[in-house]
Amino acid sequence: MNSATEKFLTGLKSNDLLLRLTWDEWLAMEAPYNATQLTTADAWTRYHRNGYDWDMHGTLYTPEKETDPRRAFVFFHGGAGSERIMDLTPDGRPGLARVLAAQGFKVLALTYPGHYPLGGVWPQPIAERNPVYLKDRDLPQDEISDRNLKCTFNVILQGAGLLTDEHFAGREIIAFGHSTGGPMAAHLTRFSKKAKVIGIVGFGSGGPDGWRLEWRDKTGAEKYAEKPIDHVSRRSPDSFKESGYVDPEDLTPWGGADDYIRLISPLRSQMKTSLCDNQHNAAIGILEEYPKRTGLPRDEYFDHLQEPDPAWLKSIRVLLTVGENDKGHWVKGDKLEHKREMFMGAKYAATTRGARMVLIPRYGHVGYSELYNEKIAYLWLWAHKNSYFN
Repeated sequence: MNSATEKFLTGLKSNDLLLRLTWDEWLAMEAPYNATQLTTADAWTRYHRNGYDWDMHGTLYTPEKETDPRRAFVFFHGGAGSERIMDLTPDGRPGLARVLAAQGFKVLALTYPGHYPLGGVWPQPIAERNPVYLKDRDLPQDEISDRNLKCTFNVILQGAGLLTDEHFAGREIIAFGHSTGGPMAAHLTRFSKKAKVIGIVGFGSGGPDGWRLEWRDKTGAEKYAEKPIDHVSRRSPDSFKESGYVDPEDLTPWGGADDYIRLISPLRSQMKTSLCDNQHNAAIGILEEYPKRTGLPRDEYFDHLQEPDPAWLKSIRVLLTVGENDKGHWVKGDKLEHKREMFMGAKYAATTRGARMVLIPRYGHVGYSELYNEKIAYLWLWAHKNSYFN
């Protein structure tokens, strides 16, 4: 164990919420366990909610030798992504799911319904894509449009809970969600009946969407925004730049925004429905319109804003990480306590057995794919090795 690791572990035992690492300390972070071989397998489930059947896909990563058979990780991707971005980076290095499995931990990386075509590769140009909600038949456009208004947060979490229970029954789960997936990691416990979520780890993850609403109202660090009901956002190099996702060239071996979109587009849906945007943004004004259009109960669109179960919160520990150049999760906010990840860390610290927030130099929102991304997983695993989640 080197001095950088010792500093991190000392911070976990302190009373400080925010832990800062220098870039040299980040580069010195080592793997806590010996590497092992791994295998992957497809995981599918079909289930019914909101008047339709839905298919949900995941990839199960199984190490040749498990470091801790009691525990496993469940991954939720960002809004327009898929599990594939946690498998390999755009330039072909191991993604976070593969890094964890190579360290001896089972991982289930999930894709939201509609975002995973059969085979996992999108042949169509982004502008011509539609969500693929069933793997075995094409759907008419009017049904796809209706499903876009009914594929709620709860639809995604119901499938996640079923897949988690099928593959990780009896295990303790550490849940990870990036960006839009961060709130889902915090609500997996509501839908998983056979596994126990004992911790949350993050990178640019935030917290429950109800806390995002509270953060916005209390700090003014983010403006209210909503998408028209029938709108589908589509990712492009311009939108990548406008979102502030361009990071230093020496950390992005794939090149710039155009190269990133070109390389990643076959593996990511690059689509995000208005419902997914509006629920994640806690856009409560426009959310009132969905039950009027669909006839579904109002709670189906609003209950994701509820406070997580207090008894469950008291049973978990949380380890968030964020890049210092992450526009939405760190840059916004004039005061330290007004920055999104600091606000979420403080909320978790006040309601759980413990929470820490690690600030990583130089990274932005897509740092999970950039050079040295494996060290994000190493932080989580050093915490595990030193009984942080026990």
